[in-house]
Amino acid sequence: MILRIEDDGVGMDVENLPVAGLGLKTMRERAEAIGGKLSLQSALGQGTVVTFEVSL
Repeated sequence: MILRIEDDGVGMDVENLPVAGLGLKTMRERAEAIGGKLSLQSALGQGTVVTFEVSL
């Protein structure tokens, strides 16, 4: 199963994400806890794509 969420917002620099935030870290940990994978693609000015993939 694949869940993909996209937006056309301002995007972000995924190479320099703040370490203080818990949102992405927690989502990644939860995905891994059930054998899944979370990936993030983004670029400044180009929106963001968050993909969650898990085998059922």
